[in-house]
Amino acid sequence: MDKKYGKNEVYEISLKDIFKTFKKGLWLMIACAIVFGSIAFAFSSLVIPKTYSSTVKLYVKTNNMEGGYQALSAFNFAANKVNTYIEMLDTNKFRDKLSDNLDNKYTSGQLEKMINFSRSDDTDTEVFSATIKASSPTEAKIIADSLADVAPGIMSGLDDDTELKIVDNATIATKPSSPNVTRNTLVAAVTGFLLALIIVFIREALDNKVKFNSEETDLLGIPILSAIPDFGGDRILLNITGTPANNPANNVESEAE
Repeated sequence: MDKKYGKNEVYEISLKDIFKTFKKGLWLMIACAIVFGSIAFAFSSLVIPKTYSSTVKLYVKTNNMEGGYQALSAFNFAANKVNTYIEMLDTNKFRDKLSDNLDNKYTSGQLEKMINFSRSDDTDTEVFSATIKASSPTEAKIIADSLADVAPGIMSGLDDDTELKIVDNATIATKPSSPNVTRNTLVAAVTGFLLALIIVFIREALDNKVKFNSEETDLLGIPILSAIPDFGGDRILLNITGTPANNPANNVESEAE
C-alpha cells in the first residue's frame, strides 16, 4: 500500500504499518460485527415469518420389465418416467384434486407456492420427493399426507408399465426450515466486520498526516535523534532564552492545555 505526500512523494506502508492500522481499528470491527449480528438475529427471530417443511418420498415402480424397459437403458427409463411424473403432479389439475381432498382450504395457486417437487442428486433412481412448506408443522404434514393419498390414484392411469408408490411418509417438523437464524447472524456479523475493515483502511489511506517517526525520516531525509511522547494533561515547555540560569522564571514557561 502506498500513501502520497504532496505531488511527487510516495511513502510505502509496510506490513507492520498495516498490522498497526488493523489493530487500531479492531474494536470498531468487533463492534460492527456485534451490532450487525444482533440486528440480523433479532430480525430473523422476531420479524421474518417461520416456515416449516414436511417431505414425502415417492417411487415410480416398474410393473412390466419387458418391452420398453429393455428398449431403453435403466438410466434413461428411470429419468424419463420420474420427470414425467413430476410434470404431471406439478399441474393445476392435480392441485385442484389435492385442494378438494383438503376441503378447499387452499387454492391451487396457494398450493403451487407451498409444494416443491425435486429429484435426488442421483438421477439414476426412480425416487423423487415432494416438500411442502407451511406456517405450521401440522399443516405441512397434513398437506403432505393428502398428497401421498391423492397422487398414486391420479397417476394410476398414466400407463400400464409403471405405478406410483410411497417410499417414506411425511413427518412433523420439530424446528422451522426457515429462516436460518444462525446462518443469517453469522453472515451479518462477518459483513459488519468486513465493512468496518474497509472503512478503517480507506480512512487510513486518505489520511496524509505523519504518524510514525520512520515516516519523518523517510520524507525529510534527516535522522530523528529523539521523540517526546504526548502523555496528555498539562505540558511544561522549556524555553531557552539565554538569560542567566539562576533565574528559573525566565527559563520555564508553563502552558496548560
